[in-house]
Amino acid sequence: MAVMTLAACTEKPVEKKVTAPTKKGPEAPFRFHRAVEVKPGLTYDILSWGRGNDSVGAYLILRSDSTHSRYRCITGELEGKLTDAWDMDMDSDGNPELVMQLKKGSKNDLMVFEFAASGLYNEITFPGVSGSSKKGYEGHDSLFVKDGIIIREFPLFQKENEISKPTGERRTLEYKLRNNRFSVTEQQPEKKEAPKSK
Repeated sequence: MAVMTLAACTEKPVEKKVTAPTKKGPEAPFRFHRAVEVKPGLTYDILSWGRGNDSVGAYLILRSDSTHSRYRCITGELEGKLTDAWDMDMDSDGNPELVMQLKKGSKNDLMVFEFAASGLYNEITFPGVSGSSKKGYEGHDSLFVKDGIIIREFPLFQKENEISKPTGERRTLEYKLRNNRFSVTEQQPEKKEAPKSK
């Protein structure tokens, strides 16, 4: 915060506080907005909206292709809070995937759409945590992209008398996209090193 001193020739100095403008988010009923420019003339506006419970609502994707004057939209119900959105070409086929990240309680999830040059799209199911990978999973996970691969990391928990306690281990899952389907590979859990005795 800056302080400016204003003074006239015959008056005492007056201090006036000058504050930086605050960054405003989208106005109700919209909760999230991100503009993703895939290339010049092609932009996707991703929005979430709804009233009441902020973990239930709907999403809206506006595709603006100003180069070819083609404008399309998709919408659907949303369970979870939309927290991020980005684009990438995970399968290197020239068609961008639009990725929306959701927070559902303590768990993260993704919605993935692949768009063709014509504007037609295909929703690609992002697999949750299942099978043997689900053992010890209670959320608190992080999702990020590394070298075109989506990675999910999370701490492992063990139940003792209906109370979940962290084991100190972490599990890592890698998601690769090929032919519009995700394959999942589980890495070996990272064990927390025991403190060395003196």
